[in-house]
Amino acid sequence: MKNFAADTGPLLHLEQAGLLDLLAGMGRVFTTSAVIDEWRRLGVSETPKWLTVKPVSANASAVAGSWIRSGLLHKGEAEVLAVACELKTDGFLTDDAAAREMASALGFEVRGSLGVVLGAASRGLLKAENAFAALDAMQSRSTLWLSARVRREAHAALRRILENQ
Repeated sequence: MKNFAADTGPLLHLEQAGLLDLLAGMGRVFTTSAVIDEWRRLGVSETPKWLTVKPVSANASAVAGSWIRSGLLHKGEAEVLAVACELKTDGFLTDDAAAREMASALGFEVRGSLGVVLGAASRGLLKAENAFAALDAMQSRSTLWLSARVRREAHAALRRILENQ
């Protein structure tokens, strides 16, 4: 079973689209209280039971603080990425470009909300009609901004995934 750390973006966007439980099918998912606080400020009231909130150690807090002060990341992203480094998670879940770059540079498998949907389809957790509806929900029901090119590429990737099953 893989371990992932998640910042606010995928939690929020998947929840808005009614797809949050797809994260539970990925493995263990960790986050921090800063992410939960941000998520709550954005309107989510209940934390799912499968989501583990990890405390931020003094060392992780110092690392996160340096990223925040340098302007590289915001608090939630910085703290959860620093915790991911300590936990040596398999991956990092984010929709933020800067956090994606930082996590990738640190050697993490990085996925965003669309990657979670595509991954669920590839593991058979979403059947064809539900998978395309999930991609459409990410566009129509969540606050995730998707360019026309990204939408086309996600639909093309989903078609390839489903053809190979």
